[in-house]
Amino acid sequence: MVTSHKLGSYEASFDHPCRSDRMLSFISLLFASSLLVRCNGVVLRSWEDSYILANATTSAMTIDEKIGLVRGTGQLSSVRRCGGDTTPVSRLDVPSICFNDGPAGVRSTKGVTGFPTGINAASTFSRRLMLARGKALGEEFRGKGIHVFLGPAMDIMRNPKAGRGWESFGPDPYLNGEGAFQTITGVQSVGVQACAKHLIANNQEHNRYRLNANVDDRTLAEIYWYPFLRSIEAGVASVMCAYNKLNNTSSCHNAALIGNNGLLRRNGFKGYVVSDWGATHDSASDNANAGLDMEQPGDFIFIGGGVFAGLESAVDSGLVSADRLDQMVTRILAPWYLLGQDSGFPPVNFDAQHPDGSGSLNLNVSVRSDAHTALSREIASASAVLLKNNRTTTTGTLNGTTTRGLPLSASMMKTIAVVGQDAKMPNLNCNDLNECSDGTMSIGWGSGSNSLEFIIAPIDAITSFVGTSANITSSLSNDLTTGTAAAEGKNVALVFVNAMSGELGFYTIVAGNQGDRNDLDLWYQGSSLVEAVAAVNENTVVIVHSVGPVYMPWSTHPNITAIIYAGAPGEQTGPSIVDVLYGNYNPSGRLPFSIADSEDDYGTTILYDNPENINYAENLLLDYRYMDSMGIVPRFEFGFGLSYTTFAYSDLSISASGTSQIITFAVSNIGAVAGTEKPQLYLGYPSNAGEPSKVLRGFEEVVLDVGASSLVNMTLIQRDMSIWDTSIQSWIRPSGMFTVYIGASIRDIRLTSTF
Repeated sequence: MVTSHKLGSYEASFDHPCRSDRMLSFISLLFASSLLVRCNGVVLRSWEDSYILANATTSAMTIDEKIGLVRGTGQLSSVRRCGGDTTPVSRLDVPSICFNDGPAGVRSTKGVTGFPTGINAASTFSRRLMLARGKALGEEFRGKGIHVFLGPAMDIMRNPKAGRGWESFGPDPYLNGEGAFQTITGVQSVGVQACAKHLIANNQEHNRYRLNANVDDRTLAEIYWYPFLRSIEAGVASVMCAYNKLNNTSSCHNAALIGNNGLLRRNGFKGYVVSDWGATHDSASDNANAGLDMEQPGDFIFIGGGVFAGLESAVDSGLVSADRLDQMVTRILAPWYLLGQDSGFPPVNFDAQHPDGSGSLNLNVSVRSDAHTALSREIASASAVLLKNNRTTTTGTLNGTTTRGLPLSASMMKTIAVVGQDAKMPNLNCNDLNECSDGTMSIGWGSGSNSLEFIIAPIDAITSFVGTSANITSSLSNDLTTGTAAAEGKNVALVFVNAMSGELGFYTIVAGNQGDRNDLDLWYQGSSLVEAVAAVNENTVVIVHSVGPVYMPWSTHPNITAIIYAGAPGEQTGPSIVDVLYGNYNPSGRLPFSIADSEDDYGTTILYDNPENINYAENLLLDYRYMDSMGIVPRFEFGFGLSYTTFAYSDLSISASGTSQIITFAVSNIGAVAGTEKPQLYLGYPSNAGEPSKVLRGFEEVVLDVGASSLVNMTLIQRDMSIWDTSIQSWIRPSGMFTVYIGASIRDIRLTSTF
């Protein structure tokens, strides 16, 4: 049986005035001149009122207290309970501000949810789920007493091998921007500060601590800056500056980025800038005067840091003015007041220095809930991308029972093979950075990783679901001999394969990969395993868990009846894939990147061997933009994803509304089961604009019963139709004719019109 998505109680709770797509949006609350609003039980103030309170508190602080707020207590501090913190000012009721990873769930503690990753949130093409995920993340961070959620990551996936690409939302700036906006809105709606990271052009791990990214002004604005612009529009509390240099200046003392007249402040950013851990260099005055408001972790940690140790001396000597120090402090305090953290915020109840839960400072408070588990499972299912489905049925019709392909029929699949080490439990005794690669891959490694404490492996979920209705034979390794022996003669063979990446950290190497992947191959001879199983089983279903694109030369094999790209789905990896395999969830995920046959097809590369400079010579042409410009047809294109049903598009119309364009069209479910379509809007600019041939400018989530139709409305605002004019440093709409493309992917265009 195939069922469509239904709104549950958790999702329904988003129908409140704080929701981002309501007239009373989170943005309007934050930017109103004077406003006090209760949202999700949290008092939210205006920026104006928050700065009044912050200034009053700052004026009552001593210089030592101010220094304690703008500088972390230190990575080696025995009193540090979070990933980073500050010194409290107890006499003024200002606590130690707690910062903690990561963008997919609370790290370094027990009793938390391992949410799906950013790249999986992107795969949903659902603002609703992005927002719900942000709210749930915020609830768990708040429950642990964490003031600042170190996320979302919004580092563009410039190259598919980039080690931390899975933390963000893919290579497209628009999709990254929507993921960032919805995540921040959700997190901050429950009174937790979001920290947008990593500013900017932080796109590979190799030599990241010394690397200089050379990016031209237009490329910076339209590609790498755009998600940060959307984060400002979401009212983000803080921004983290990156390790790398931008155009020969360190990101954390780059006044053109973070100074009073820099990119952040010119675009309305009202929060504070915090360094990545150890990303500061040179003097205290260099960093403070350039616009850095807080240094973390506060001491030198081999790669850098510790520069604000000299800040008080710099203030005393006049190298940094007292006014500038006060500005730093008020910028840090204002978001604390903005989100109501001065009243009723839970105290820290864990100890990040003892992630195993030991010690007197770990109070073992669980912040998990049934609603969060259900949401994680739904997002994992909604982000699963059905790439291939050669289904046959008992009757030869859509309404027949499946004999090959998906969804699996319990009545027909009586012998099942589960093959591949990716199906089994991961190593739960790995360190808290998850720097292990044995077992199922639910998330990458590094500071962006999350808890595996409650992970349910695919083999366990399948076994539980099937019960005694079928016989399961497993080969939970990538050994070709045992894999083929398990698969031969079975009604279906489920082959689980993966590829992983992560953070450079302290030069960590996992399975020969130092953060960035060495190549786009499946790990542990995964492709060979797939081909070997397909050679002996005519109903082979492949499930790929990966941090990004992988080569799939076997995708056209006639015995491979279905392929699911499941990404990095978090702890509910097993139950979610069972839901998709057996049709309890009709797949609706879409690729947030292209899957090509060669790294050359992407137009970029990772530079190994300690590069000093990366020249972003591809300019605006990333992923599908580059492929379109070169006439490259990928194996599976950006935005692609199949369903167990079929959708039709019709009745496209375009009308002007002020400076905006309103795009309206109809989507109909003409298939045999209920499902969810993800229509996408691509925009073609006038030929003289210097833009790629088509760029993503909209998407929607349309839930339809069999035979149902729905009108879809998308709005192109002025900026959606604009380009960055480097001469006047502003967005301008080029003159000429625009083309609107509505489709199911970048290459599956169903409707076209112009204005």
